[in-house]
Amino acid sequence: MSYEVIDCPELARRWCLPVSWVRDQLRARAADPIPCVKLGKYVRFEWGSKALDDWWGRRRTGEQGRGARTQ
Repeated sequence: MSYEVIDCPELARRWCLPVSWVRDQLRARAADPIPCVKLGKYVRFEWGSKALDDWWGRRRTGEQGRGARTQ
């Protein structure tokens, strides 16, 4: 599998979210932290990876107990 390595501001831009929200979701206290690679003080994400896609899918489908949204 191939994926693209991106940083916090780029992930936030792609998901249309504030960078601060992305960083909050990386903390150990987050219920299900965003999967990432930590390189010292630098954090990178593997865009297109199964881990990141699965994390996104759990939110998209409401698998965290919120129920799926329908339109």
